[in-house]
Amino acid sequence: MPVPQETWIPRKMQGEVVAWMIEAGLIKHDNSRNLPLKKGGFTDVYVNLRNARSHPDALRTLAELYAYPLRWLEPDLFVEVPDAVSCFAGPLAVELGMPYTTVRAQAKESRATDANIIGSCESGQSVVIIDDVITNGASKVLPYRACLDKNLQVQAFVVLVDRQQGWREDFRELGIRMPVWAGMTLHDVRRELVQMGAMMRCDYRVEDSNPMVIALDGKSWEEILPLVEQLRPTGCILKVNDLLFAKGIEHLLPELSTYGRVMADLKCHDIPQTVENACKHLRICPPWAMTVHASGSGEMVKAAKKGLAHCGTKVLAITVLTSHNKESCEEVYRRRPLGAVKHLAQIAWDAGADGFVCSPEEAPHLRKMFPNALIVTPGVRSPGKDTHDQKRVATPAEAMRCADHIVMGRHILGADDPVAEVRRVLSEELKIDAFSQSWWQLS
Repeated sequence: MPVPQETWIPRKMQGEVVAWMIEAGLIKHDNSRNLPLKKGGFTDVYVNLRNARSHPDALRTLAELYAYPLRWLEPDLFVEVPDAVSCFAGPLAVELGMPYTTVRAQAKESRATDANIIGSCESGQSVVIIDDVITNGASKVLPYRACLDKNLQVQAFVVLVDRQQGWREDFRELGIRMPVWAGMTLHDVRRELVQMGAMMRCDYRVEDSNPMVIALDGKSWEEILPLVEQLRPTGCILKVNDLLFAKGIEHLLPELSTYGRVMADLKCHDIPQTVENACKHLRICPPWAMTVHASGSGEMVKAAKKGLAHCGTKVLAITVLTSHNKESCEEVYRRRPLGAVKHLAQIAWDAGADGFVCSPEEAPHLRKMFPNALIVTPGVRSPGKDTHDQKRVATPAEAMRCADHIVMGRHILGADDPVAEVRRVLSEELKIDAFSQSWWQLS
């Protein structure tokens, strides 16, 4: 029987389950990401089902939770990995009326048997392996292979939380073609913690102080999730473009907003009614800002504002893309970059735009023309970094002289430690003192 791709705890029930786990002491959370992990490193959320030993009601509830996927899968027996789930394996067997076995990490010596499997099983039986969480999958290899040695048919791994830390890649390399069915993902747990106020998305002092916009372009949700999870305490704004189309606005915005303010870089450029309709879709979870091309006309900018009325989302007008040089700008706009930027910015401002997206070269001129405008500058690189396909660029310090926010993408995403690079740019290049305070800590 195939395992569903969705989690086995329905989305509408996940908040209730997370709240119960907090009350039962099964979840620890730390907004500054200082909870140590067994394999090294730190996290903001730690799931510890071992503590259920101290709470009989928790044992009963865990047995009821795990019973649902096992009833669906209908194995002959289940296999538990000692430690985290041992405390409720017995109650689960009683709940299901199903036998189970235990796979030891090492066989006990000087006993009547040296077997590393406790309990009876027969060749050809179907089994499900249960555990508390899955990270990179390393701890699942031994019980999986022990089952194969006994000629047991493993249907799936069932865990309460998928920490989304690379088990798919590890399984692929090891040739393990086995599905994992999780009750929730770590992202689900974190989202519920933030929504219920148990954990902050970010300290407001950090969020207000951080001018950096991180461009998450050309990456899948699975690729950016580990990054935004680490970036969350820094207060960076998260800019998305192609991922909005890949995941869908209604799905992505609420999920990504768990990790910070979102800049929906839609770059709208169409007839006014179409742009208004597109902007209405953003209302499900209004982003910090969204973008339209100023060259679409003042009426189009007004339509974007109308579609987002009373949402608080800033409408930023893109003037001339940083990929344009003098020649290409004259080809498209019949003006040099500065002249085109000024002209387009005036059209957008008169139509009610909240600010502009322009290169660092034009930012000083727009600041003089529109002192109250919000100015966001892409094309920002630290000294010596590759500018790739952007032509009109500047360093973070240069760009911030006249801009409110700077956009950095490949520079940060390509760093060995993206979070450390964010912190370095903020403290060393932008001299923002708030990020050296004790209340902002990164592992």
